[in-house]
Amino acid sequence: MVCLREDAIESPPPIAGLAREMNRLHQEFILHFSGHVRMTRDLAQLDDLLAYMEALQRQATAQAFQSEGRWQSLLDLLARRLQEYQSERGAVAQIQASASLQDRQASQQTARARLVLHRFARHFSGQSRRTRDIERLTDILLETQEIFQALRPLAQAIHLRSVAEEIGAVGGYVEFLTAEREELLESRRAGSLADQSDNWQLLLANLENGWKTEVQGQPRATRRPGLLHRYITSLDGVLEGLMTARHANLPDQHELAIEKAARLLVRWQDELAELRNWQDALPPAERVSALWTRAQELVQVFLGHWTGDPANALGSEALGDLCDSLDEVERQLSQLAREQPLAVPPARLAWLRDALVTAEQHFDQSNSWQQP
Repeated sequence: MVCLREDAIESPPPIAGLAREMNRLHQEFILHFSGHVRMTRDLAQLDDLLAYMEALQRQATAQAFQSEGRWQSLLDLLARRLQEYQSERGAVAQIQASASLQDRQASQQTARARLVLHRFARHFSGQSRRTRDIERLTDILLETQEIFQALRPLAQAIHLRSVAEEIGAVGGYVEFLTAEREELLESRRAGSLADQSDNWQLLLANLENGWKTEVQGQPRATRRPGLLHRYITSLDGVLEGLMTARHANLPDQHELAIEKAARLLVRWQDELAELRNWQDALPPAERVSALWTRAQELVQVFLGHWTGDPANALGSEALGDLCDSLDEVERQLSQLAREQPLAVPPARLAWLRDALVTAEQHFDQSNSWQQP
């Protein structure tokens, strides 16, 4: 966060400069505190934000004494926001003071689970099971299971009821995702051969479009090999399904889909092998730099959308794609941080995660606004 100097407000007109700075600080508050798990928040950062806002209030009060009455609305808004920040500061301090070490560790894991589970919201909620990618769902399930296994040893030493409930919720999601996966598998076996053929062809088209966005649409240094592997596994399953549904009475499009899936499978496998060789030769510092540059680019697009810049206006689908891209960068930087802790500054990773959570909140709002 950039420190506000009390002599830094531009003039003229001073009211416009103060209003812009107030809005910038509020954006910081929303990005790092609104809707986040309080146990994971940085109190010192919130104290800094409060100090900057109080300095801004002092400047606005001083200007108001020397000017006409048009300052009152700004002073009122400053007072309301200061009260909001102080209230949030009290809530964060209270829960953190009551927490044990295990509460804090568990909250880090449940915050991670929220990121993972939002992938389900973006790609499965409200969608027909027959059109969904089972390997994407399996990826979500496995990571949620991994988080739950990490939480289980902490459960007996939890002090806060809210944290215990969050641990229970993660366990419930493991059961839900397991059942959802079985339902998805069952849906693929339903219907006539013609119905199944149509579904496999639709899945093939979805995979091809997803590859263009999630793989080809990203810089080479920021492509996660595990993502490519997941697409290849999904495509292999689609090809197997097309072959199983093969029948003489099916239209020619079915055979064309088999040929296309086979071609794509070879091409994608070659691309994965090339990517692994290329990334293996890339110095880790360069990969971290490329990922961080990509993160900054994506966040700037999101911030432009958030602040109403017409050049960065995003519909619900584009906002979902941006969340996916941010999520992929975060996953890779998190993995690199585990392997080489000094290579990825924790503050940068925290900033990226906060931006991802805020983008996900906007995605949820965008979808709710579009509901009939």
